[in-house]
Amino acid sequence: MLKGFISFLDDYLAEAGLIGLAKASLGILAFGSVLSAAFGSGAFKAAALLITVLCALGLLAVLIRRCTGLKRRVDRSHELLTHYCDLIYGRSDHLWRVDRWQESIKVAKNGDVTGAIIVHAMTESDELHFYRLRIGANWPQPEDQRRRVRVTASTVEVDGSGGTRWDRTLNWLPDGRLEVLAHFESAPPKKGDELTLRVEFEWPGKAAPLMRFGEPDDFVVLMGRPLAHFGYRVELPAGTAVRYDPVGLKRGVDDFTLNRVDGKPHVVELVARDIAADHRVGLRLDLR
Repeated sequence: MLKGFISFLDDYLAEAGLIGLAKASLGILAFGSVLSAAFGSGAFKAAALLITVLCALGLLAVLIRRCTGLKRRVDRSHELLTHYCDLIYGRSDHLWRVDRWQESIKVAKNGDVTGAIIVHAMTESDELHFYRLRIGANWPQPEDQRRRVRVTASTVEVDGSGGTRWDRTLNWLPDGRLEVLAHFESAPPKKGDELTLRVEFEWPGKAAPLMRFGEPDDFVVLMGRPLAHFGYRVELPAGTAVRYDPVGLKRGVDDFTLNRVDGKPHVVELVARDIAADHRVGLRLDLR
């Protein structure tokens, strides 16, 4: 009932505006004054209370309308930014080359994940204004969990310097992955410059298939160009018994190692080298 009334009030405000709301409030107050003269001050107090409630609901409706409109504009701006970055990326032969990808995540008992990705790349464009990477969960997450994903992009701290954050834009793709655009500011990298980027994330429910649903889960990446070095470290809750297999890698053929970390049976680490382009690689975990 309240939802229907607020919807009606929102439609009324869209047509009449706040001035219309003020006129309606004055009309109620005048009507209350007439009733109070006939039946006592109680009617006037009831009218004043009704006006207060009406004004509060009116302001709430205005705020909801403005926030909804603002969200639509922000979402549209993100879509346009992603579209034009895709155009730039698609019309360029190569903007950068990733030589080393090192990812480390920590998985909680409820499937929430915190992690960091360190990317070492070489700039192959005359001037690079943004860096794009795409990450995702290995299952179709509900919208409420996606809204709680937090991502930062920064330089890498070396000898006490660095670690400052860059502006970044987040956009959810139709396939469920999150696209992160890290924007360089006053001094974008030039062709031949080495680029080191650190992306940190807090991702509710990312490993829910493994930790909550009891299903095997893949932790993988897919690069469009050859990758010289790839590392993936997964830390599960202490005491967790886990099985693991490589994904996209064959023993005796590919150059990789996949083992538990010494002294930490709940931590599994993959290191692979010389990975071909467009090749999905990583590890699959399964709880005992």
